[in-house]
Amino acid sequence: MRILVLGLDSPLGFALRSFAAPLMRHEIIGVDMDATRWRRERQVKKLIRGQSIDLILDARLVTQIDGVDPVGQPDLERTRWLSALAARDRVGYVFLSSARVFSGALTRPYRETDQPDADDPVGKTLIEVERQLDSTLDEIFILRLGLMFGGRRPNPLARALDALARGDRLKVSEQARGSPVHVAEVARVIHGILDQIGAGASRSGLYHYSGIGEVNAYSFMETVLANASQYAPFREARELMELNKNETERMTSLSLDCAQIRQQFGIQQLGWREFVPRAVQRYIELYIEE
Repeated sequence: MRILVLGLDSPLGFALRSFAAPLMRHEIIGVDMDATRWRRERQVKKLIRGQSIDLILDARLVTQIDGVDPVGQPDLERTRWLSALAARDRVGYVFLSSARVFSGALTRPYRETDQPDADDPVGKTLIEVERQLDSTLDEIFILRLGLMFGGRRPNPLARALDALARGDRLKVSEQARGSPVHVAEVARVIHGILDQIGAGASRSGLYHYSGIGEVNAYSFMETVLANASQYAPFREARELMELNKNETERMTSLSLDCAQIRQQFGIQQLGWREFVPRAVQRYIELYIEE
């Protein structure tokens, strides 16, 4: 298949490209994040109809929610343009969403049948985008992901290491819980899905994927620093991290139940912990050793 990836210069985009190269099963056509900030519908039309593509892989918003640019009304408008053109030209559409469509109030992992109920701006925008795609396209494949991390900016792990490398103090909460997932693991899952779609599997559905194991934000950063402390900028970084003891902060859990994707596509979850050393090493290679 010829796949148009929106956000190819993102951490996930780099992982998708690296994973695809040795397999050579699909042709990846990439659009960088800056080039997806369209101001007019004709810009989108020129992109879609200027390429002979079978499927759009939309990684814009899962990248943007980890960056500095806010998600909001312009993203809804751009999604409306994209989905209308995809519907008209019968192009497959895979949208990467996030566990942030949920409020985190449940004490069990969220299933695909649970109603999205986020009340923050990011979550509300993701909910609206999902609904817009579902109402416009006959076939829409939505994959909600846990908190993504990796060594390449932008993502929460790299942002935390940036702060610690500057010598800034880092306050981290025990109240926020979830199931993280490395960008390379997401790339593996996406390619597994694309292979099966290319072989005739359904191009529609709603699925969840994250790494195995729920963890709070503080314990996650402890794991990161246990790996980072072997490198010069972070040998004393543990002293800069402190527990955020905000007693008014409510407990939230954005863990995802991933049974459905395993049953439908045979995709097995892997533990997030085994990917932390890779993420830290990649960060060091990109931003420290130079």
